[in-house]
Amino acid sequence: MQPLPVLRSLLFVPGSREDFLPKAAAAGADALVLDLEDSVPPAVKDVARSCVAVELASSSRPLTFIRINHPSCGELDKDLAVLAPHTAQAIMLPKVACVQDVEAVDAHLSRFERDRGLDPDSISILVVIETSMGLRGLFDILRSRPRIRGAALASAEEGDFMLDIGGRWTPTGEALTYARGKFVCDARAAQATWVLDGAFMNLRDLRALEMESRIARTHGFGGKVAVHPRQVAVINEVFSPTAAEVDRARKLIEAFRESEALGRGAVEFRGMMIDYANIRWAKRILDGG
Repeated sequence: MQPLPVLRSLLFVPGSREDFLPKAAAAGADALVLDLEDSVPPAVKDVARSCVAVELASSSRPLTFIRINHPSCGELDKDLAVLAPHTAQAIMLPKVACVQDVEAVDAHLSRFERDRGLDPDSISILVVIETSMGLRGLFDILRSRPRIRGAALASAEEGDFMLDIGGRWTPTGEALTYARGKFVCDARAAQATWVLDGAFMNLRDLRALEMESRIARTHGFGGKVAVHPRQVAVINEVFSPTAAEVDRARKLIEAFRESEALGRGAVEFRGMMIDYANIRWAKRILDGG
C-alpha cells in the first residue's frame, strides 16, 4: 500500500455540482470530498452518484474522498456503487457514534476490494464525529478496523456536535476546548493518520477562519475541512510548518546528533534543554506536520 498523504485541507464539493469541480481542483486542497450526503437534496442523490462515479473513474488525483450517507439511511449499496477499481479513493463516513456504524461499510469495501483484485484494506475510511456519544467512543472506533485511518470533528458553529453539547460558538473556541483535546488525544492514542478539525461556515471572515485554524493546530489537529475554495489557502498556510519552524527543526536535530555522538542524551539548544522528545517533534515538522 502506498504511504497515505498528509492532509492539511479537505475541500467539499456537492456531488451533484460537476460544474464546481474545475474551480475546486484548482484551489490547492490536499484532497477533495465529493459529497453524497447533506449538500445533496434527496431528489438529486442519483444524479450526484452518477457524477461522482464518472469523476472517480477518470480522476488522476492521488486521493479523493466520497462522503456517503450514514448506513442507517438504507442507501449504502447505491452510494458505494460509485467507487472505481483503484485505490486513489477513500470514504468519509458521517455521524459515526459507535463501532457498529462502520461494520457494514467495512464489509462492503472488503468485498469490493476482493472482487476488483485490490489489496485488503487499501480503501481508507475517515470517520466524522458529530455527537458526544461518538466522541466518547472515538478510540474504540478508530481501533476497530485497519482501514479506519482518521477522524474529523464536526466543529462547525451551528453544526450537529455544537447542538448536541448545547454549546455556543465563540471566536476563541471555549465550547470546544474539551472536545478538541479529547478528540486529539484519542486519535493519537489510536495512531490515526488523519486528525482533522471540522468546517468553518462563515465564507467571508477569513481572519476568523485563520484564528479557528490556529486554535485547532494548537490542540494538535493536522488539518481542517474547507467548504469553499477561498478557504483553502488560509488552512494550508496555518497547517504547514513555517520556514522558521523548519529551520529550527533541522538545526535542533543537528545539535542533538552532535551531542549524541559525544555520548550525551540531552543538550542545551537556544536556551532550552532538549532530548529525544524534541527530536520526535522536529521530525514531525520536517515531515510536514
